[in-house]
Amino acid sequence: MVNTAPLYLQINGVNMLAQMNPTFIGFGSQTRAWISNLRDSNIEAQVFLRKDSSSYELVSQKGFSLCEDLKSSKLIFLLIPDAEHLNFLQTYKDQISQGAVIIVAHGASITEHSLPELFPQWSFNLLAIKAIASEIRYQYEQKGKLGAVYCLSPNDLEGPKPSKELILKLSQALGVTAGPFEVTFEQEARADLFSEQSLLCGLLPYAAKQSYDLLRSHDIPKELAFMECWLEVKLIADAMVKMGPEEFFKLISPHALVGSEFAQERIFDKEQQRIIEDMRHNIWNGDFFKEVQETDIEAVRTRVLQRWSSSEIQDTFNQLKKDLIPK
Repeated sequence: MVNTAPLYLQINGVNMLAQMNPTFIGFGSQTRAWISNLRDSNIEAQVFLRKDSSSYELVSQKGFSLCEDLKSSKLIFLLIPDAEHLNFLQTYKDQISQGAVIIVAHGASITEHSLPELFPQWSFNLLAIKAIASEIRYQYEQKGKLGAVYCLSPNDLEGPKPSKELILKLSQALGVTAGPFEVTFEQEARADLFSEQSLLCGLLPYAAKQSYDLLRSHDIPKELAFMECWLEVKLIADAMVKMGPEEFFKLISPHALVGSEFAQERIFDKEQQRIIEDMRHNIWNGDFFKEVQETDIEAVRTRVLQRWSSSEIQDTFNQLKKDLIPK
């Protein structure tokens, strides 16, 4: 097969990475996106699974190799959920070689547990691509655009040294086009956790549901309410991202303009600012990590899923998905 990887990867990157025997831990959605992008950039990696994993057949179907000896790998991608990082490293610490380079996709576990101090024998590095897994794969396939940030390990290790050059090669092989921009582990963790709470996973879905439910209670058909309050979130978000703030507000209709000004003056008042500042403070001082540790995550997940599965907006989504939702 003709090597179509960028020249810098053919000359230096592939050899460097091949010698490090890159290995992904687990086969979740992030791993599947990253490892597929790397393979299409002519960088082969393997997958390490726990003995009780249900992913063995899927790894085989996708044509990836299984890692049977972690010590053979000098480059490990730890893309399992952040809450599982510490337990995994404690469990497999004797199977990971001295001087291994460990790549994480978020800074939360590093910040919460000070992993470089707990495990000074390894080099922890951050490469955070700012997109969900399906988008990482899609943008790579479409030769689209992806942004990322990085942070290099503070540890001075024997063996292969983590370097900016390595992160840059990985980033470009994964399809990153903007950056990666240098940050600290703490900055990435704080920004990621805060944006999830204040906007992405807190405000957006629940404001959409509240708006939908209110329209339904005032005799608006469910199909219309769904398209206005859920489907158009994507359309508006796409316009915001593509155009930027100034052009977006030049674009919207007079009714939308006046309505948005009416809303922001009333919704984003001093009380809202106080609440959002409390959320930020809770993350910055570490209380959020303690609360997560003390929380029954599965109980919360069950409660949340029950809330949404019993909602009419979910039923409407199921009804309209085939004909209305873009693939």
